Amino acid sequence: MPKLVSLTPAVFHLPERVRAVARDYEPLPPRAPAFRPLVARVRSGLVRALGADGYEAVLLTGSGSTAMAAVLGSCLAPHERLAVLRNGAYGDRLLELARTIGQPVVDLPVPYGERPDLGGLERVAAARQVDAVAVVYGCTSSCNLNPVAEVAAIARRHGLKLLVDGVSALFVEPFDFPAWGIAAVMGSCNKGLHAHPNLTFALVSRPLCDAMADIAPRAPSLELHKAWCAQREGQHPYTIDPLSLLQVDAALAALEDEGGLAGRRAIYAARAALLRAGYEKLGLEIARFDGMELGSIGTALTIPAGTSYAALADRLATEPFEGHVFAIYSAQGPLSARLFRVFHMGDYPLEVYALFLGALGRALGR
Repeated sequence: MPKLVSLTPAVFHLPERVRAVARDYEPLPPRAPAFRPLVARVRSGLVRALGADGYEAVLLTGSGSTAMAAVLGSCLAPHERLAVLRNGAYGDRLLELARTIGQPVVDLPVPYGERPDLGGLERVAAARQVDAVAVVYGCTSSCNLNPVAEVAAIARRHGLKLLVDGVSALFVEPFDFPAWGIAAVMGSCNKGLHAHPNLTFALVSRPLCDAMADIAPRAPSLELHKAWCAQREGQHPYTIDPLSLLQVDAALAALEDEGGLAGRRAIYAARAALLRAGYEKLGLEIARFDGMELGSIGTALTIPAGTSYAALADRLATEPFEGHVFAIYSAQGPLSARLFRVFHMGDYPLEVYALFLGALGRALGR
């Protein structure tokens, strides 16, 4: 049976320390003596690993989208006008969630992959038409990074509350918490941390943690202030899975074994360098957008003439190459007609990506 290598951003091979937790798990009741220190260890471990002094980690059952809904529903007062910088599928999701909870929204869209409308943000901020801004950092739709430092400078200049979707960027891309003045970050225990996608978190600045006491929450069961208050006492207001907490604890230990953030970023940089050089040798076109930096977690590529995404994905998934088959990802929304995406998340050795380039070349007939 060939080994499947998932080159997707959703499900991938996890570190042995994380996988071992489920094999050895003994039920841990949420009110057991060992539960409280586990909650404290995971919360403090997230803050410490990310260098997010001055922030509180609030744990939630769910995926990255859960953190998005929790931050929008807990960190904004109902009257605050939110500018949404939108240039991909997850900017679309921010807009959808904000409208669902009845948040006043100023929509600032550009086509997928293009540089966000910072001029538009500057204009509405200077005219005092908005109170807050939300932006996606790691754009998985196009595998680019949005210029969060520039967004932060505008937000700071005009006193806007800055909310950042860091789901696909945390643990992999640089975050300058002190300089950027972020109010809250939407996180993920999956993606760059390499745990399962069934527990997530938000990072909330301490002043905003206190201010949330006076903000009426609008996302039921995702009230960050309620969860924060309970978790400081080692509890949770709703059901939270102790197994998932133990897996995140193991993922944080695996991150430390790799040298922390610097080590994890170096691993992703090496993967990106190997693969992008290989794509160029194969004659593939890397999707690049003016003024946008490529992210470290994956690459969007132009579908070559004479083939289709479906045909390419099928060959890679069904025709073993040196004992491996590979799962790749289609692009999203309007980009799907011309691009496909290859991510390199999870716990795979660098040699696996060299094998993938061989499989890709064969699938392309090159």
